[in-house]
Amino acid sequence: MQLKDVLHNRFTPLSQHELQQVWHWRNLPHIRANMHNDRLISWPEHQAWFKQLQQDSQKTYLILWQNNRPIGTLYFTLIADSTLEWGCYIGDQQVWPGSGLLLEIAALDYAARCHSILTLQAEVLSFNHSVIKMHTLFDYQLINQGDYAGVRNNQAYSVMTFNYQLADWRKNRSNILAKIPKQIVAAANLIEFKHE
Repeated sequence: MQLKDVLHNRFTPLSQHELQQVWHWRNLPHIRANMHNDRLISWPEHQAWFKQLQQDSQKTYLILWQNNRPIGTLYFTLIADSTLEWGCYIGDQQVWPGSGLLLEIAALDYAARCHSILTLQAEVLSFNHSVIKMHTLFDYQLINQGDYAGVRNNQAYSVMTFNYQLADWRKNRSNILAKIPKQIVAAANLIEFKHE
């Protein structure tokens, strides 16, 4: 799939219509491998999670659509009065190059629009080198290397914490995006956030 062929990227709140798709994505081995909880999730557990999500005003769970096809998720949790924690994953394998960068930009832009939010935070398992590299590219600050969290694939790991001061993103967005291919920046500037 060519980058120039992508016409539209938008985020919508997770609804019952996408619930089974998200359950399938969340149980994919490459997604489970980078989650705090890497075990398979049953359908009743997933339904219970969604029911709880609908009643939790501190959480926002969005679906990324490319050309009207769901491909991944972006989610936020208010963890302090002025701090949002975020995460994401791409479940579909047929996405154009740069979709991960789009999610990174979208997370920062979404949080920066919330004027009461000062900091965007992300937790990353220490073996997830591609996400650590991406956060570094965007100038996140590593605030905690994390203590020992466990062992996966015979490898000890920790949970690293990264912070982004949103005032810095507002001020430096264009400089950061200058490091990224222009087609991705153009697509990011056209992202829409839809609310039900």
